[in-house]
Amino acid sequence: MLRSDLLSGTPHGFTGRAEGDMRRNLGDAPDRLARGLGAGGQLHTVSQVHGRAVVRAESLGDTLVEADGLVCTTPGMAIAVRVADCVPVLLSAPGGVAALHAGWRGTAADIVRVGLRELCEAAGIEPGEVRAAVGPSIRGCCYAVGEEVIAGVGEVAPGGDWLRGNHVDLAVANAAILADCGVRVEVVGGCTRCGEGWYSHRAGHAERQVGVILLPAVGA
Repeated sequence: MLRSDLLSGTPHGFTGRAEGDMRRNLGDAPDRLARGLGAGGQLHTVSQVHGRAVVRAESLGDTLVEADGLVCTTPGMAIAVRVADCVPVLLSAPGGVAALHAGWRGTAADIVRVGLRELCEAAGIEPGEVRAAVGPSIRGCCYAVGEEVIAGVGEVAPGGDWLRGNHVDLAVANAAILADCGVRVEVVGGCTRCGEGWYSHRAGHAERQVGVILLPAVGA
């Protein structure tokens, strides 16, 4: 499992093929992953819809909630987003963590700023106290897009390093948004489409990998 040096003090990771298919209701791989990170129970997820809704993990019940991000302030609860080309973003701060799913629509809807704001409010912190890891996703080398995507991402992402001709790098765009908010951020992993060891929707894979994080107990 791939990890970020920047988040080394927080149990987290980005899975790939080596960890197996992380789709819901297809075996116990997700829950085994949660237990391996030190969580007391299941992997907490949402039904992702490529939007900007971010929910508190503590509020989740038996009914699957439609959202694209989770915030958690309870130690020992593992939260995750599922991806197979979209960008998984993990946030860690004193007193709270977040997991965000940012495809191009979510990026254009500014989900990382929404998630950052929700985390700061929940944990009572400032953006400068947050560290972020942006995980493996389809990168600019393989992501040729139309004007709708370029215009949408351009509305929220500062700078121009995320755009090369008609190729968009959503990992770079989301990292730029976070950095613009005062967050320390690291991009880890390569391209899910042409790199080794990842599931990729554009490559025809039905499987999913996850970005997972949990808030450790005090003194852990």
